[in-house]
Amino acid sequence: MIYNLMKYKKTAVLILIIIIIICGIVYRNTVYPTQVVMVTEVEQQVALEKPDEPEIENTNITVYVCGSVREPINVTLPKDSRVEDAIKLAGGVNEQADLNGINMAQKLQDEDMVYVPKKGEIIEVEDKNSNVRTTPIKKGKININKAALEELDTLPGIGPSIAQKVIDYRESSGGFRSIEELNNVSGIGEEKYKDIKSLITVD
Repeated sequence: MIYNLMKYKKTAVLILIIIIIICGIVYRNTVYPTQVVMVTEVEQQVALEKPDEPEIENTNITVYVCGSVREPINVTLPKDSRVEDAIKLAGGVNEQADLNGINMAQKLQDEDMVYVPKKGEIIEVEDKNSNVRTTPIKKGKININKAALEELDTLPGIGPSIAQKVIDYRESSGGFRSIEELNNVSGIGEEKYKDIKSLITVD
């Protein structure tokens, strides 16, 4: 009888252990996933409450450099760069460039165009103090029989004094019959004439 009682106790203990193991497995499969879900929900809430990252401002600009430069090209530079910086990125100016009147220190903006004129070229721009423009507009040739002193003064190498002599000559001679006759004006030498002959007309 004692033997049967001991056998019964062992069986009961074994059953109890099995029940405990089963309960542990069930608990593990039900509680742990719940904890994972709770953590995930917390992370989502934190993500929703996190302020948006500020957009990084584009600090570069792109401008087009053309005219009397070695390589007409779009160049990209830092914001608030100068005209001089853009011309350098285009390879610098060529031997035909006329830098008189160009504001190398002018600040640039995105989509600007930097135009470098050639020697003797006359252009009109909206802002006379700027070589940064939307479109250069070339004038026609200057009629030396009709041009005012201010217009003659824009020719390369012709200052107000020589411009007045041109006017005096045409008034005293009845006008120029050819552009070569300009050589008769005092102060117009061979070199000056070569520089301006393609820019003038008598028609």
